Amino acid sequence: MSNPPEDFANLLHRRCEYLRALIDHPQDKRNLVEMLDTPRSTLDDVVRELEQAGLVEYIDGQWHPTHSGRLACCVHQDYLNNLANLIDTSSVLDALHANSEVSWEFIEGADVYKTHPGVLDSVIPTLLDHVEMATDIRIVSPSIVAGYGKQFDKNKIFGPESTFEMIISPKIQKWIYSMHQTAIIEALDKPDVCLLCAPISFSFGLSIFDSQRAGITIFTPQGIAGLIINDTESALAWAEELYESVKQDASPIIQYEEPHQTPNDD
Repeated sequence: MSNPPEDFANLLHRRCEYLRALIDHPQDKRNLVEMLDTPRSTLDDVVRELEQAGLVEYIDGQWHPTHSGRLACCVHQDYLNNLANLIDTSSVLDALHANSEVSWEFIEGADVYKTHPGVLDSVIPTLLDHVEMATDIRIVSPSIVAGYGKQFDKNKIFGPESTFEMIISPKIQKWIYSMHQTAIIEALDKPDVCLLCAPISFSFGLSIFDSQRAGITIFTPQGIAGLIINDTESALAWAEELYESVKQDASPIIQYEEPHQTPNDD
């Protein structure tokens, strides 16, 4: 396995089908020709390439994968799976603002929920399902979609069986209080609810549920592009670190009051 990585990757791309067949069933060339419906001359070339690369070896009349060959096939399949994962999330990720970055750790192995073209907030019920199943909820949200706060109030997210912490950006603090004043006042009186305000440098929403699952909500000027949920350890570690980086600059929200107007003295 002394070839440059680019040549090795190209070989796996072209010949992985044959290598995988030998991993499943070590056999001689005659049986391999029949199983893969490949001309003998072509198969001779394929096996020679794989042998020269150190991926297969001839033992007791049959061709077997080497240990490196088995692992190379796994690495190649992981690469293809990662590309498929990226393609699946691209339509949602590409809606992100240019100043926002999502780590690959969060994308790998994630579930993607795309917004229906005709219903711009169609993924909110999915987000609320995850919220309702959790007993410890933490959210960072730089934006609010109309109706989002009402959904939280309607679904009794601020219930006695859960703790809820939410960080919003200063630019929406006044708006959310004016639109959902009763819900905010009631929430501020609950011991298990913490509402905070802090500068948020990214444009997506971040949610963490029971430290077991995390989600990002991709906001657009028209609504929401989609939702990405992940429960892997690496994804959660990235989400936790990002959340704490915002929280360290957060301050508690207090009841918003309009400034008193002082009459001018004549």
